[in-house]
Amino acid sequence: MDEKTTLAPAPEPRDRKPSGERSEGKLKRLQHLLWSGAVAFVMLATMMLGPLDQFLWMIQSRAANQQPSGDIVFVGSAVDVEGPSRAAERRQLADGLDRLREAGASKVYLDFILHKGDDTLADARLAEAIKAYGNDLILVDQVKPSLGGDEEVLRSDALFDSGGGRVSTDRWTNWLGYTWKMDATHEIYEETPLFAASLAGQEKFSRDEVLIDYGFDPDLIPAYRLAQLIGGDIASSSLKGKAIVVGPASSDSGADLSIPGKYNPPPSYPAIYAAETFKSGRDGFVGAFPLTLAFAAALAAAILLSRRKKVRRFAYAAIALALPGALFGGAYLGFRTELAYAGMLLFVYAAQRSRARWRLRVANIDNDTGLEKLRVIERAVSQNFLRSGHIVVARLQGLEQVLKTLGSAERSSYILRLVDRLRAADQELAIYIDGHFLAWHSTERDTSRLIEHLEGLRAIFAAPIKVGSESVDVGITFGVASIGEAGRNSVAAAAAAAEETSEAHEPIKIAQIASHHDELWDISLRARIDAAMEAGEIYCVYQPKIDMISGSLTGVEALVRWHDPERGFISPIKFIAQCEKAGRMEHLTRYVLQTACNAGRLMHFRGSGVSMSVNISATLLNDMRIVGIVRNTLQATGFDPQSLILEITETARIGDLAKAATILDELKSLGLKISMDDFGVGAANFETFYGLPFDELKIDRLFVDSISRSEKAKAIASSIIAMGRAARITVVAEGAEDDKTLQILNEIGCRYVQGYALARPLSLTNLLEFKDSYERSQTGT
Repeated sequence: MDEKTTLAPAPEPRDRKPSGERSEGKLKRLQHLLWSGAVAFVMLATMMLGPLDQFLWMIQSRAANQQPSGDIVFVGSAVDVEGPSRAAERRQLADGLDRLREAGASKVYLDFILHKGDDTLADARLAEAIKAYGNDLILVDQVKPSLGGDEEVLRSDALFDSGGGRVSTDRWTNWLGYTWKMDATHEIYEETPLFAASLAGQEKFSRDEVLIDYGFDPDLIPAYRLAQLIGGDIASSSLKGKAIVVGPASSDSGADLSIPGKYNPPPSYPAIYAAETFKSGRDGFVGAFPLTLAFAAALAAAILLSRRKKVRRFAYAAIALALPGALFGGAYLGFRTELAYAGMLLFVYAAQRSRARWRLRVANIDNDTGLEKLRVIERAVSQNFLRSGHIVVARLQGLEQVLKTLGSAERSSYILRLVDRLRAADQELAIYIDGHFLAWHSTERDTSRLIEHLEGLRAIFAAPIKVGSESVDVGITFGVASIGEAGRNSVAAAAAAAEETSEAHEPIKIAQIASHHDELWDISLRARIDAAMEAGEIYCVYQPKIDMISGSLTGVEALVRWHDPERGFISPIKFIAQCEKAGRMEHLTRYVLQTACNAGRLMHFRGSGVSMSVNISATLLNDMRIVGIVRNTLQATGFDPQSLILEITETARIGDLAKAATILDELKSLGLKISMDDFGVGAANFETFYGLPFDELKIDRLFVDSISRSEKAKAIASSIIAMGRAARITVVAEGAEDDKTLQILNEIGCRYVQGYALARPLSLTNLLEFKDSYERSQTGT
C-alpha cells in the first residue's frame, strides 16, 4: 500500500473541544466541586477532622527542627518534692537552688506547688534558699480544671514566697494530651502574669491566646537533672544569665501530657515552648475556613479558566501540591495550618472525578478485547477532531454464530486476530468495536483508491483464522463514508452502509449522504403524509392502457403522486417506503383505492366502461384486513368490482405463498381481477405466477424498453405473451416509450400497452378529454 492509502492511527486526545462539550464538562466539574465543598464544610462545622489536624501539626513540628534560643534552661527533679513527707528531697531542692544562685542564673522559676511539710526544719531550709533570691525567684501557680469543669488555682504556701512574685501556668490539655495553645490570662486569676510570657521577658502577651509551636527540637532545649546540678556536673557558664525553670522531670501520671517528639515530657515544657514561640515570632496561624475556601476557589478557577485538559490537570497538580507545600512551608515559616478540611475537599473532589473517569472508561472500552468502542471515534468525528478522509466500518458476517461456538477467551482471541489482519498495513491503526462492527479512520481521500485497499483486505480475510485447535472462516464486508460529505454523521452513515452489504452481491458499499435539510425532512416525512392526504397534496394520476387492436382506451392505472408546497414533487418510492416504516401503508392504500374507485365510477357515469388498476403492496398480503379494506371501499364508492384490477407489486416480499393465495382468492370472490406487476424481474417469477391466482401479467419495462435494441429482450417479451395467451391470461406491456417499440409489440402479438409513447399519466379531467380525442383520432372522425 502506498503512502496515500495509509490508514490513520487513533486520533490523539485533543485539548480543544466544542463549546457545548466544554460547558457540559465544566458544569459537571463545578457540580463535583460543590458537593466536595459541602462535605468539607459540614465536617468543619462539626470539627470531625480535629484529630487529623493535630496529627498534621505533629508532622509540622517534627519537620521544622528549629533551634531554640538557649536562654531558657530546664532543671528537672526526678523525685517528688511536693509531698509533705519529702523532707530529704526538699533539702536537695534547696541545695540545687543555692547552686543556681551561685552560678549566676538571672531568674529562677520554681514550678512546684509547695505546702508545709511534716519536717519544719526541711521547710525552713527550703524557704531560706528561696528567700536568698529575693525578686529573682518566682513561684509558679497552676491553673487546672476542677471536677465541676471550672478552673481552680493551686498555689504554694506563703512560707515559700521569696518576694519575687508569682506567675500562673495553664495545665489544660486536650483529649489527646496535647497543649496547642494557652490563654493570655485566666478569668479567675487575671492579676497574675502568665508563666510563658514571663519566661519570654514580657509582662503579658499582646494576644488573647498564645499558639504553641513545637517545631523546636526538644533535644536542643538545655535540660539537666537536679542531681547533676547538686553534684556540680553542670558548668556555671551553662546557667549564668539564663532563665531557669525548676520543676518535675516528668508528668505525674506518665501519660497526662504529650508533645511532639518527646515521650512523657516535663509539665513545664508547654510553657517553655510557648515562650520560645513568642521569642522567635513563630506564632502564625491559618484556620480551616479560609484555607478550605481558598482551595475551593483555586479549584473553581482551574475549572473555569482552564480551556485545555493539560492546563487543567497541571492546575490540579499544583493545587494538590499546595497542600503539603502549606504544611511544610508552615513548618519552615512558623505558622500553623488547619489543612485537614482542605485535604478532605480535594479528596472528595478527586474521588468524584476518578469515579466519573472510571465510568467513562467503562463506557468507552470493550471489556473482552480492550478495544475502544465505536462511540469514541464517533465523538472524535462529532468534535471535529477528524475532518478529512473516510470512516470505514467493517461488518463481521455471521459473527454471532461464530461466537456461540467459542469460549469467552477464544472469542476475544478471535476478534483480536481479526484486528491484527486489519492492521496488516499499519500496526498502529486504531480499531474501534461495537457488536459485529469494527471501525477505523482512513486518511485516504480518494474513495476509489480506498475501495482498492479494502478489496485487498478482503483477500487477506479469505484465509480462515486459527482459534485454538479450530479453523474459523471469516466473512467481512465494508461500509464507507466520506467525512467531508457526511460530516458528524460519518460513523452512523458508514455503519448503515455496512448493514446493507452482503458478501455475495455488494461487499463494499459507499454511504449515500443526504443534506442536513433532507435528513430533517426524512425524519418528519411520516408525520407529513397524513396531513398531505387531508390537504389533497397526495393525489392520483391515471395512465391509459390502450387496446392496440381496437385503438380504444381499455383501462387506466392509478398512480399516486405527492406535490409538497415546499419541496415540489416527492418521489413515490421515497414516501411509500416511509409509509411502510411508519405502519401507514394500509391508510395510504385505502386512500388511493377510494380515490381511484371514485374516478372509475365517474368515468363509467360518463359512458366509459374502462377498468381501473390500483397497485397493492405485497406486504399487505399477510393479513385479511386488505380484503375488508377493498370490500368497504367498493361498497362506499359503488364502483363495479368487475372493473377493478389489483396489481400486486414487489411479490418478492410475499413471505407465505399459501396464505397470500388464500387472501387473493377472497379478493377475487368480490368480483375483481388480480394482476402480477413487473413480471420477469426479481422474485416476480414462474413459481409466484404458478402459485397465485393471477388474471393478468404486466411485462416489466426492463424488457419492453429494450426490445427495439435487444433480440434477447424481444424474445423474452414474446415468450411471456405466448405464455399468457396459452394460460388465457391478459398480458400488458408497460414502459413503451417510442413508436418503434409499439410496432414491435404489435408484431409479437401484445394487445394491451402502457407507456409514454401513448400517453403520460393524466389528471382525471385530462383523462376524460384524452379518451375522447384519442378514440376520435383512431377512427379518423
